[in-house]
Amino acid sequence: MEVPYFITKKAGSKVGPESAGSDPGPACYRKGGPLTVTDCNVMLGKLQSEFFPRLFGLNADQSLDSELVLRKFSELAKEVSIESGFLTPEQVAEGFLSVAVENMANAIKKVSVQQGYNINEYTLCCFGGAAAQHACRVADSLGIKSIFIHPFAGVLSAYGMDLQISG
Repeated sequence: MEVPYFITKKAGSKVGPESAGSDPGPACYRKGGPLTVTDCNVMLGKLQSEFFPRLFGLNADQSLDSELVLRKFSELAKEVSIESGFLTPEQVAEGFLSVAVENMANAIKKVSVQQGYNINEYTLCCFGGAAAQHACRVADSLGIKSIFIHPFAGVLSAYGMDLQISG
């Protein structure tokens, strides 16, 4: 499926490094947060609420809200379709996800290729809670052939921050 790249002023849509954080978090967390890359993964079926503990919502007793995600992406698809031609909610989510992956790849290029490194000779080392969800697409975008996902990839960012503060 070819995914269009779009930005629409009317919908106020953008993909960037700004994070919704854990509070309110992504829309699917049921705390009034905005659509995020996490929600894109919910919309595309890469994250499925039945496989997550019921830790979400104001009382931390609900599952991820995939119905809200579908509703919000459907609304956004209608707004975008007015300007860009018909798009499904899935195409909108895939479009945002593609932009996010390219942003991740560009950040890696900035600290490696622009300093003279040939990244094709290296292994992509992933860290962060969602690292494994995006690693293959980021590696493909960069032409990297091997990926290392540490068993503790989900906590390596926090661990590194703790070392920085402690050290």
